[in-house]
Amino acid sequence: MAETKVPAIKNIPANTDPETKLALESIKEALEVRLGRRGDPKDRAVTLRELIDSGLATDLAKAPYNPNIAGATGFGPATDEVGDVEVPPSPTSLTATGLFTDALLSWNQSTNAPPYGNHGFTEIWRSQSEDLSSAVLVGTTNAFIYTDKGLEYDSTYYYWVRFVSTTNTPGPWSNMASATTIENIAATMIALSETLSGLPGYNLLQTGATAATIIKSSSQPSTRANNDALQLNDIWFDTDDSQIYTRNAANNAWVAARDAALVTLYSSLSSTVTTQGTSLATAQSNIVTLTSANSARVSEITELEAITNGYSNSSTIAAAITSEATARASADSANATSITNLSASVGSGNDSGGTAYSASNTIISHVNATDANAAAAYVLKVEANGAVAGMVLEANASDSGTGSAIHFQAEKFAIWDGSGNALNSANHVAPFIVDSGVVYIDTARIKNGAIANAKIDTLDGGKIIADTITATQIDGDTITAAEINATGFLNALFAKIGTLTADHITSQTITGTQVNVDTLNVKYFANATPQIYSQTGSAYPLVRRGFYYTSTAVTGTSGEHTCGNTTVTNVRNGGSWTVWLYGVFGDVANVNVQYSFDNSTWVDSPNGPTFTWNAGTYRPYTYVYYDNQITGLSSSQHTIYFRVHMNGKHNYTSLGLFILLDNMASTP
Repeated sequence: MAETKVPAIKNIPANTDPETKLALESIKEALEVRLGRRGDPKDRAVTLRELIDSGLATDLAKAPYNPNIAGATGFGPATDEVGDVEVPPSPTSLTATGLFTDALLSWNQSTNAPPYGNHGFTEIWRSQSEDLSSAVLVGTTNAFIYTDKGLEYDSTYYYWVRFVSTTNTPGPWSNMASATTIENIAATMIALSETLSGLPGYNLLQTGATAATIIKSSSQPSTRANNDALQLNDIWFDTDDSQIYTRNAANNAWVAARDAALVTLYSSLSSTVTTQGTSLATAQSNIVTLTSANSARVSEITELEAITNGYSNSSTIAAAITSEATARASADSANATSITNLSASVGSGNDSGGTAYSASNTIISHVNATDANAAAAYVLKVEANGAVAGMVLEANASDSGTGSAIHFQAEKFAIWDGSGNALNSANHVAPFIVDSGVVYIDTARIKNGAIANAKIDTLDGGKIIADTITATQIDGDTITAAEINATGFLNALFAKIGTLTADHITSQTITGTQVNVDTLNVKYFANATPQIYSQTGSAYPLVRRGFYYTSTAVTGTSGEHTCGNTTVTNVRNGGSWTVWLYGVFGDVANVNVQYSFDNSTWVDSPNGPTFTWNAGTYRPYTYVYYDNQITGLSSSQHTIYFRVHMNGKHNYTSLGLFILLDNMASTP
């Protein structure tokens, strides 16, 4: 229904008797005060239309205003329904998984739906200690999954969530769930590479030095056993006297290795030998004495010969010894035959149970007597004060099949660039590292992989192929058009959605980036206060208004005259405005409505009349200045100033402005 226009109140005729004129002037003044045309604007009467338009009252369509019905006001108080104040239940099964600098939370995943009717949203609280009192609110969501972003690497965080109803009533806390983010892999690999490059063996790789070789020889060697040139770190073991020799870098000669402790021991021994000289002289005297004593034993020996004289020339004794020697020789011959037979059996492989073993340095091999059963292994092992590093290469064959394996034992294992470039660079990183059971790979290409539990820092959307992606798999504050770049996908999505009802939308806010269409057909807005974002970044109402009225008479025959100054704030650049100028005008010249962005520089309205009247009498007039585009507001400006400008005659008894500003469209 169109707004009812209130006509101007005419002046009291001059020929009215004084008493009636006073009464009419009082009535006119009271009406003009209530209409806001005179006095303080705060004394203006508020209309039913204004109450309803402002939302302070509700239009009673079933009981419209009727002056003949007592109490029929035509409106009632604005309804403010009391919401459901039920306390929400506690969220269930909160889990937290640490990613790189994010933590993925989920709860109520068994139903993926709110367990109560007045669900508003879920609060997510976080702490770096297992103490709820120190937790802070980090976000809210309408979903049942949340990604907490921007965390530190290799850190543990503790989380609690709770439901909040539509009446902002919070419920009890969920269980606590903790998540530990993954370490910065790039930084960790650099640190491990630095640790590994600090080990003694790394220098051997980097400089290309040759490992030391122990040469066993009875004479001074001039080359290695394989005729390679001698190296400074080679060692010669003299097999004649077991002396150890090393290479002298100064003259490239062999130098006997000496142990300082042995030198000290030798000096002490020499002193001991000298000291013992006297003791040896004493011993020599004792030997002379012993010789005399032995002479006495001669008679005893003669007596012993007499006892054995019963054996003719000891022939009986000799025969016994000969018999024993023959028996031992026969036994040894038998053992030799057995050993020969055993060697033949093992060597020929005729006996499937026979085995032969050989060992040379670190090579250990086992060969089964039958061709179908064989095994061989190469073992390399070093040990230092309990720390062990080793490698085993083994291969085996049996009746059930063949197999092979390579084993490594070490706390840290690395593969370096074979070209040596990485070894010599300033920020060298081993492309493959194993540290305490964790594998680190700098760059990898995997043709076909299966990951039971993947944690991916950066994922290219073009590499995701899935038959179905559900809402629980997508958790993001914003999905931009760049992330959904397929018309076919959108068409398929709309085909699946069909009719979209309010039950399908759980978000409190749908932003412009989520709705990007030329036409949006909306059937109803219920209890809505729509706003639009402006050049300042703030949201403003869609419609703004401005009012001005004066009933103070003004007369003038020349010069410049302005009046009706009105200010409208919260204006969006790109909107439009229309001004209605009305009043009781006499003779006026060059009348126009002007606007300004700074209340200093004024511009005539581009759409609307500039009028002049020379009627010689006062008459009511209304002029409309319409479809004026708002352009030129900066990001810090949101105010427009309006006024009426006259140049020349300016005579009027009342004047008013009504300004309607549309922030949404280019035209009202």
